[in-house]
Amino acid sequence: MSASPVSEPAERLSDIDIALYALYLLGGWQKRVHTEDVALRCFRLAPTKFSWAKYPRYPDLTPARHALEDAKKAKYGRLVKGASERMRSAGKTSGWMFTPEGMTWLEAHRDRIERVLGKGRPTGDRLPAERRIRDLRNSRAFAEFLSDRKNADVSHAEFAESLVCTVNSPASVLNERLDQLATIAEQLHESDVAAYVDFCRHKFADLLSQGGRSNV
Repeated sequence: MSASPVSEPAERLSDIDIALYALYLLGGWQKRVHTEDVALRCFRLAPTKFSWAKYPRYPDLTPARHALEDAKKAKYGRLVKGASERMRSAGKTSGWMFTPEGMTWLEAHRDRIERVLGKGRPTGDRLPAERRIRDLRNSRAFAEFLSDRKNADVSHAEFAESLVCTVNSPASVLNERLDQLATIAEQLHESDVAAYVDFCRHKFADLLSQGGRSNV
């Protein structure tokens, strides 16, 4: 059953609680989600907390954006990665997605949030995530990893191919694909996929650090 709008009970939750639950409902564990989509879902879940003060019939983008930006900070556990679309001109990747730490947080707090907001049904389906896992499992690199684990002899080209990339893909793209795999693995309880991500981050650390890593 879809979550129904609430008013006063939502005051017991923080803006971060509601924004991250909205991001989860919108599939933010397998893809980046636009800030405005998160803000609209927050408004539908808790209209008194995410509306304009003078015109409460309209959703307010600001509290949702601030909640996501806070959830990204180290002091909150780096629960999400991304940036609002207004940062696009600064060269940052826009939209929001859970980190593996964020998915762990969600699993720990989802029951508490749903007791207040009601249980929502995530939109879309798991096909994109399942397709990404299937592509990885069909790759030569993953087969080699399963056969020899930490001693697997995986080349740069094989590593890139396992992420549906090429040897010319920049470090930022490779890191983004690894982060996405890690979050999907956390949600779908794919422990061998999570282990492969850790293996690649160690084996290709120099390659992945080229140009630096960011939490966007």
